[in-house]
Amino acid sequence: MRTLALAVALLICAPAVADARVWRGETTQGRGVSVRTGDEGEVERVRVGWKARCRNGSYTSRTYFKVPFDVSGTTAFEDAGSYRSRRLRGGFRGHHRVHVQGTLAGDRWTGTFRVRTRVTRRGRVVDRCRLKSVSWTAGPT
Repeated sequence: MRTLALAVALLICAPAVADARVWRGETTQGRGVSVRTGDEGEVERVRVGWKARCRNGSYTSRTYFKVPFDVSGTTAFEDAGSYRSRRLRGGFRGHHRVHVQGTLAGDRWTGTFRVRTRVTRRGRVVDRCRLKSVSWTAGPT
C-alpha cells in the first residue's frame, strides 16, 4: 500500500515535462526559420535565413543560434553575438553582428532578427551590409 501511495505522490508532484519539438516557418523575406526545443521545453537551437542589403549588392546567409542564450525560457528567448563566416569565393569573408528574439504564444513562435555585416578581403573592408529587422513566425511540424 505504501508503494502505491508513493507512486501516486510522485506522479502528482512530478513537474510536467514538455516533449522536444521543432517549429518551422519563414521570415517576412520568405527565408526559412526553425526553432528546436528540448525535453524541458527550453529553446536549444534557432536557425534564421536572411538577406541583407549592401552598398554594392546583397549578402545572403543563414545564422544558427545555440545554447546558452542570453535570455531563455519556455515561452521566450533572446540572443546576440558576432561571428565570422568561412572564406567565400574570391577571398571574401563576412563578419556578422546578429540579434534574435522570439516569443511563444499558443503553438506559434514569433520574433525578429537583425544583422550587420562587414565584408572584408585580405583584411580590408570592401563592403558593409545591414538588415535592420525582419519578422518571423514558426509553427509546429
